Amino acid sequence: MTLFARLLIFLLLSVLTACTSSKSIGNGRATSCPITKPVWIKPSEDSAIPDSPAFGYYFANEDRSIVASAWWADQEDYQLHVTEEGIKMGWFRPAGALLEITGQRLDGKAPPLRAVIPGTYPTRFQATGIYFPTEGCWKVNAKAEEIELTFVVWVEP
Repeated sequence: MTLFARLLIFLLLSVLTACTSSKSIGNGRATSCPITKPVWIKPSEDSAIPDSPAFGYYFANEDRSIVASAWWADQEDYQLHVTEEGIKMGWFRPAGALLEITGQRLDGKAPPLRAVIPGTYPTRFQATGIYFPTEGCWKVNAKAEEIELTFVVWVEP
C-alpha cells in the first residue's frame, strides 16, 4: 500500500471517528439526550375547544389517554426554546382528573421544573405553564389518576 493510500485511509478514518464520537448535535445538544419525538395526531374532541383540537405535534402515551402539545416542535431538532416566562402547554387527560406534572434534568444538576396548573378543567383539556430553570436535557412526567405520560426534551434559551 502506498504512502498516499495510507494517508487517505487515515484521514478518512479520522473524519469518521470525529463524526461518530461527537458530543453534540446541532446547537450543542448532547447526543446522550434521548429526545422523545412528538407524533402528528389529532386529539379527541373536547367541548372546551370550540373548533375541536387540530392536528399537530403532540406527546402521547400509548392509548392517547394523556396528550401534551408540542407546538414548538419542528421535524429536525425538536428543541424547546424557552424564556424566563416559560412555555404554555395544552394537555388532554381524563375529564376532570387532577393533572400532576414533574420534571428533572437528566444531564446535570438543576432544580426541578415548575408547573403552573390552574384549577382543574372539567373537560379533557387542561392549560398549563411550564418553567424549566436551566437549559439541557429534561424528562417530563405527567400523571392523571393512574395514567402517565413521560417524554424527554432538549431545552434551550
